[in-house]
Amino acid sequence: MNKQSLALLTLLLAGAACEAPTAPGEHDSLVAARALWRARGSDSYTFTINRGCFCVLGGQTVTVTVTGGAVAAAEYESSGAAVDKALLTYVATVPDLFDLIQSALDAKPALFAATYDPVYGYPTRIEIDYSANVVDDELAISARNLTLSGTSAR
Repeated sequence: MNKQSLALLTLLLAGAACEAPTAPGEHDSLVAARALWRARGSDSYTFTINRGCFCVLGGQTVTVTVTGGAVAAAEYESSGAAVDKALLTYVATVPDLFDLIQSALDAKPALFAATYDPVYGYPTRIEIDYSANVVDDELAISARNLTLSGTSAR
């Protein structure tokens, strides 16, 4: 193999390695999960969420009550104390989590991963690093224990 061919091959392999981590499969997974949530979910439910980030409520696990599509209440899992009403705007609903995922995918982050509940479709884990060169812009969200209309989900 001559030097020119080797250089071209090296460039092609380097380009393939730098391909966006948010490949079309992530978009397809989001669309499928959203459709599953619309089909089986509800606009009234409770679930537990934890946001790992340098942000409001970061590192706090809260149990969220959503009524009619809006956060009605939230309480800290560790103490059972109610989250201050002024902070409820920082508490996500399931559709908010889907919107966050879509926004992250549109931004083409350095790192992205999401997993979805196989029964209801809601996001159970979201990991985003918007920029590999920026410190403290990472976000990790876990959601579990979803209950709607008296039915328990993972």
